[in-house]
Amino acid sequence: MMTAKSIKSAAFESEKNGYSPAQVDRFLAEVAKEFAALEAENADSEAKISKLVEKVSEYKEDEDAIKGALLSAQKEAAKIINDAKNKAAAIVDGAKSEQRKLAEQSAAECEKIVREHKERCAALIKENTEITEQKINALRDAYDEEKAAYDELRAEVTYFKSELTSLYQEQIKLVMKLPTLTDEELEAYENGEGEYYDDEEEYEDAADMTEGFGDEPVQEQPVQQPVPVQQAAPTASTAELDKVLNTGSFDPVIHKPNPEDLQFGKKNG
Repeated sequence: MMTAKSIKSAAFESEKNGYSPAQVDRFLAEVAKEFAALEAENADSEAKISKLVEKVSEYKEDEDAIKGALLSAQKEAAKIINDAKNKAAAIVDGAKSEQRKLAEQSAAECEKIVREHKERCAALIKENTEITEQKINALRDAYDEEKAAYDELRAEVTYFKSELTSLYQEQIKLVMKLPTLTDEELEAYENGEGEYYDDEEEYEDAADMTEGFGDEPVQEQPVQQPVPVQQAAPTASTAELDKVLNTGSFDPVIHKPNPEDLQFGKKNG
C-alpha cells in the first residue's frame, strides 16, 4: 500500500538527459504531503463512518425497540380503546336503565300527585257543596218563614178588609133606608113645586128620623171569612152597594142641590 512516507523516500536512477532530481524530489515531497493529508482525512472519515455505523446500529436497535414499544403501545391502545368501549357501553346501558327507572319513578310520582290532587279537589268540592247546600237550606228556611209571615199578613189584611167591608155594607144599608125622593118628586122639587114642612114640628120630626145616625155605636160583627169574588152571586142591592163603594168617595151618587136652596121648615111666600 502506497503511503506518503514511501512516496517521499522513493529513489530513482539517474540517466542522461533525465528529469531534474531536485524537481522530482520537490514534486514527490508535495505529493507525499498531499497524500498524507488525504490519508489523515481518510482516517478521519473512516472514524466518522465507524461512529456512524455504530450510531446506525444503535438506531437500528432503538428502532427495533421503538417498533416493539410501538407494537406494545398499539396493543395497549387497542386494549384501552376496547376497555373504553366496554365502559362506554356499560355507562350507556346504566344511563338507559337509570333513565327508565327515573321515568318509571316520575310516572309513579305524577300519578300520585294527580291522584292526591283529585282527592283534594273532590274533598274541596264536597265541602263547598255541603256549605252551599247549608246556605241554600238556610235561605229556603228564611224564605219559608218570610212567606209564612207574608201569608199571615195577607190573611190579616183579608180579614180586615172583610170586616171593614161588612161594616161599610151595614152603614150603607142604613143610608139606603133613608127616605129619598123619586125622580118625579125630585124634578118637581127642583122646579119649586115640592111640598115643604108647614111648621117647625114637622121639621123636627124629620130631623128626629136622622138624629143619632152615625153616632150610634156600631155593633161589632163577627169576623167573616172572605168570600171569593167568583163565588159571590150578584144581586140588585149588592150591585147598588158596589156602585156606591166603587165611586172612590162617599159623595152621593145623586146630585145634591145647594144647601142654601133647601127651605126646610119654611113656607112658600
